[in-house]
Amino acid sequence: MANDTGFNVDYLRDILPYEPQPAFYSSAPFGGGFSPASQQYWAGQYGNVMNQYEGERGRMMKRGEDPYSMTFLDYLEKYPWTERYTALSPAMRPGGRTARFTPSARRLF
Repeated sequence: MANDTGFNVDYLRDILPYEPQPAFYSSAPFGGGFSPASQQYWAGQYGNVMNQYEGERGRMMKRGEDPYSMTFLDYLEKYPWTERYTALSPAMRPGGRTARFTPSARRLF
């Protein structure tokens, strides 16, 4: 794709793999099909997901693999978004309250 400077730039190949925040916020939960609550949750999880990615790169180094063979964008494409969100307790989800799952107790004095 040509831009105003005359350079041919393929944003998906040339730029997005090297820009972690745009890669994160353009990934599955923010592209549609996910509930607003899950989008709100994932919006605050950039640091945690990035740490998990760095941990995976460390494990790759320990196995003797090239840690630079997997970009953050590659990691996000395989990330189990739905499984991780559904594994959260109701209290951990945005707006999550446990009152509907636990009946109120009466006190007898």
